[in-house]
Amino acid sequence: MKIVGAVFADFVESNLGGPSHLRTELAGQTILARTLRRLLQVEGLAGRCLFVRERDRAAAEEALQNAGLTGQVDLVPEDPGDRSRRELVRAARKWCLESWRGNPLGLSWFDEFIDPHTVARALDHYRCDGVFCFDGHQPVLDPAIATAMLTHLGEHQDACKIVFTQAPPGLAGVILRREAIEDLLKLAIPFGLLLAYRPEIAQPDPIIHPSCCPVAPVLTHIAARLTGDTRRSLELLELAIREVGEQASAEDLRRWLALPGRDRAGPLPVEVELELTTDDPLPETTLRPRGDRVPRRQLADLAALERLTRELAQYDDRLVVLGGHGDPLRHPQFADVLRLLRGSGVRGVAVTTPLTELPEEAMEAMLANRVDVLEVLLDAHSSATYAQVNNSEAHARVVANVERFERVRRERRSPWPILVCSLTRCAATIGEMEAFYDHWIKTLGSAAIRGYNDYCGALPADMLLPTSPPIREPCRRLSSRLMLLADGRIPWCSQDFGGETCLGRWTDGTLRQVWEGPALQELRAAHAAINLGALPVCQHCREWFRP
Repeated sequence: MKIVGAVFADFVESNLGGPSHLRTELAGQTILARTLRRLLQVEGLAGRCLFVRERDRAAAEEALQNAGLTGQVDLVPEDPGDRSRRELVRAARKWCLESWRGNPLGLSWFDEFIDPHTVARALDHYRCDGVFCFDGHQPVLDPAIATAMLTHLGEHQDACKIVFTQAPPGLAGVILRREAIEDLLKLAIPFGLLLAYRPEIAQPDPIIHPSCCPVAPVLTHIAARLTGDTRRSLELLELAIREVGEQASAEDLRRWLALPGRDRAGPLPVEVELELTTDDPLPETTLRPRGDRVPRRQLADLAALERLTRELAQYDDRLVVLGGHGDPLRHPQFADVLRLLRGSGVRGVAVTTPLTELPEEAMEAMLANRVDVLEVLLDAHSSATYAQVNNSEAHARVVANVERFERVRRERRSPWPILVCSLTRCAATIGEMEAFYDHWIKTLGSAAIRGYNDYCGALPADMLLPTSPPIREPCRRLSSRLMLLADGRIPWCSQDFGGETCLGRWTDGTLRQVWEGPALQELRAAHAAINLGALPVCQHCREWFRP
């Protein structure tokens, strides 16, 4: 079987929408040169090429010449550059950059650089049976994993139209045979849907199919982006190459990433949940602390918010979720907040709301300011269940608001926002969960199931068995997320809806001072030792295992 290795490269723009880093140097070599040199070590390929747009021909020729790879890697300037889903992919993928799949719309890391029409051109150019697809930003791709994938295809070619792995972004590529590309073009779907759950596509999880080439189980649990296309991934890779070596393998990198200071966050949290107000249209809901159970808070200092967003924007992969313990759409300056977030350059913006109300101004603000994700806390698939869990008759109105927003988005052909209806799994909703999920996956392309949260015992325990693992481990969110309350306080986490714990005030200083400060360091150390005796909030928490 003739399989050609193709590196898809854009010298102007990265897959995430920022500037391309192909010519950025890591320890003396450009990212693209490192990617191509590792590609040359992959055994079993019938050819190797750099696939670019015509406008990048001169830059690609120069890159190959400077790297001394002219003649070893073909230059194929036949990429049409047309990516009809590019902005949609970016809006979804930025919420799961360190994972190979698991974001809104069911897309994968491979969707960031794979376009079926472009891969078809590579197939026709070489008249080959398949293309081993890589991104130009893979300076530490593992040749051993890639070689094993080619061997795996040879052993399972009757069963496999594709071959992929569960390795984190940057370590491996994906093999697409001609039959797979023909299917994608015929169905007009992105590649990631072949790897995601879709109720209309009857198939088991692809990770148990021969199409998934096994890698060491420890690699599948790494949460890291090893691509060199963001500031943080560049920092990590620069350090890794200097400390581990030029030929660091996937296993070498796994061990290195487990060392202190090698996490994805670095000096600032990856994700910030920002509370604008505790005003909420469902004060009597049984699923969340709302109404009189939450102190009255409302953000008034937009100047402090501007300082905060400018600080977060220093890193090009940081995320802000407007949520907290109220409905952000009820804040009188909701539109101004969105304009400020986007104007500062924050990478990702999401909004979480029950959407019982959808003012025209709020909808226009979300569309104009490119809100990536709008999560609607729908929580039921029937009016009766909605009334039971939320003490409200608003179910039909919320569904109508979702349908209206989606209709407007489609009419304007806007990739933003991705609408996600979510349901909280509990005794009252379990009977509707499957129908809810399948309906909204078909309707919107996305749906989410949240676990029931008793907020450390503040809400009644649910009758269903809890989903938390039996053995307590350190809280996963302490190394990646912060909750910012509307009154300026930074509690330990979102479980503290009353604001009784406090790491500092985000309105008075920098976020970095808190993130790297002694209070949070002591909290992380206590969790690392599972020494929670003096931490009653953490002792009673059932959410510690959630990312």
